[in-house]
Amino acid sequence: MLDYKPWSILLFSCTNFFRKNKLLTKNFYTISAPFLKSLVCASCCLFLASAHSQTTTTALKVEGATMKPATLREYLSQVQQSNAFLNTKKLAVESSVAMEESMGAANINPSFTLSRGSFYASKPSATYSPQANTYSLSGTIEAPGKQQARKDYAATEVSRTKLDAQVSVKAIEGDSTFAFIDSLRLKLIWQALQSANEKIKSINDKDAAAAIENQTTIQKTILNDFKYFAMGMNAFVGQGITQLFEPLGSLDVPTRDFKPADYSATALARRNDIVTLEASLKVADANLKLTEKNRRVDLSPSVWYSETAAYLYGTDTTSGTSYNKSGTWGFSVSVPIPVANLYDGPLVQANNNKLQVEMYLNDAKSRAVIEANQSLMQYNSAKTRLEEVRAYRNEGLKDQSRSTKNIVQQREREVDWIDAQTNHVKALIQMLRATGEYTLPNLN
Repeated sequence: MLDYKPWSILLFSCTNFFRKNKLLTKNFYTISAPFLKSLVCASCCLFLASAHSQTTTTALKVEGATMKPATLREYLSQVQQSNAFLNTKKLAVESSVAMEESMGAANINPSFTLSRGSFYASKPSATYSPQANTYSLSGTIEAPGKQQARKDYAATEVSRTKLDAQVSVKAIEGDSTFAFIDSLRLKLIWQALQSANEKIKSINDKDAAAAIENQTTIQKTILNDFKYFAMGMNAFVGQGITQLFEPLGSLDVPTRDFKPADYSATALARRNDIVTLEASLKVADANLKLTEKNRRVDLSPSVWYSETAAYLYGTDTTSGTSYNKSGTWGFSVSVPIPVANLYDGPLVQANNNKLQVEMYLNDAKSRAVIEANQSLMQYNSAKTRLEEVRAYRNEGLKDQSRSTKNIVQQREREVDWIDAQTNHVKALIQMLRATGEYTLPNLN
């Protein structure tokens, strides 16, 4: 049985409009063809909008937990503030910055020594007791290039840790967005089931009871799945399970057309894995140069001054010898013998570390092209499926018969539409990430 209420309101409104504007005559066909075509299109759009605007007002509730509504932007903001992994990256940046100044400082190793003596176990005479205070100052003169190599390495490490922190934010945002999308999908499906149940109850035909019982069973499963994925959202903010996020938004994201230029070698250089490996390569190169410079020999100069107090050698001042106060000084240079340089282990290790990073980087660049093309194939497939389901769903909405069978069929089409939207959004995010673009779709 058709529901004529929307059509009646529309027809009444149009009739009054035509009469007021003197467009309605005895002969209906005097209306121009273009105007009539526009009227039909507007009528269809209003009709479909009226049929689809009926959504449930029942709130989603999870047993044992309160719900905290949040948009994607609000959720990601809390992730950036509370995620433990991101906070450790911030600490790593602070540590590397704090170490940069000390690593770039001159390594002079100053040392001051005071010596007192001598103390005699036996003396040639009772009055013989010469003692001296010796003061010495020593330090290190670094080999040329060592200080600059440490300074360059420290600066490179600071850049790497800062970049790593930025890359980690993008990665965590992407993963947490997938958790948000999964939860939002289940919420929308639950709402579609709830809306269908409410419509079926208002009809209450012979199939109503069985349909409501079946859909209520499905709702329980969907609600349990929602709780599972909502807990996954909490994992990104280090939050317990007594309060769960309720995602707000829509999965209706416009489709995009990607061109080969969007995943060229230049664009792929923005990918997280490639950017990270390029930064690691710079650190490995700086470490190799530092290892080479550390093989150079440092000099250890020292200067000393010794002061001896006056003393008497002999039995008395008549027959003995009096020695006046004296002072002496000197200097020395210590040159270590670089026995460790006979072995090239540290140098080989540093060089191999650099080669390994270069191999990983070259592999990542070649892999990026493949992954971009694979992601494009997945996205095109998801986009095609989205358009197919869109047409399939809109076709079903044209049937406005008030029967349980029709409402169940429309609900099934709505669930298929939600799934197609979910797959499209995920494929779009994967495509963007594969080409080095980390902006997220607007789900508000």
